[in-house]
Amino acid sequence: MKISSRFTVATHMLICVEYFSEQYKITSDFLSKSVRTNPVVIRKIMGMLKNHGLIEVASGTGGIHLKIPSDELTLLDIYQAVALPEDQLLFSMHENTEPRCPVGRNISAVLSPALQKAQHTMEESLQRTTLSELIYDLKERVEEETVPNE
Repeated sequence: MKISSRFTVATHMLICVEYFSEQYKITSDFLSKSVRTNPVVIRKIMGMLKNHGLIEVASGTGGIHLKIPSDELTLLDIYQAVALPEDQLLFSMHENTEPRCPVGRNISAVLSPALQKAQHTMEESLQRTTLSELIYDLKERVEEETVPNE
């Protein structure tokens, strides 16, 4: 079980948009090279991000830009923008359990509250992390890479 890679790809894309905004015109082709995936995949995710108001795509030569400042844009915003309805619940319960079995009959009632708590905890954590924090971490890593060895 895992969260769709749309979330990490979307986060990658948005970091690129902000990180390279001063140097390059950001396009789906540009992003597809960094993510190393087909531009069609990038455009699909861009559409999801645009529909949720996270980016604007200027027609012609404008490129892609964030609509929300990176210090206000959280990982939860990104996750919610690209999560499909089946992704909304982190855990799904198996169905058709045996009603004559005490475990089968009660497993959903017993397990669901714990799973809902885990999802809530994950969402709270995503809400506390902003895109600007990730960009800051990225810049520090890139700077460390460019420091000559002593």
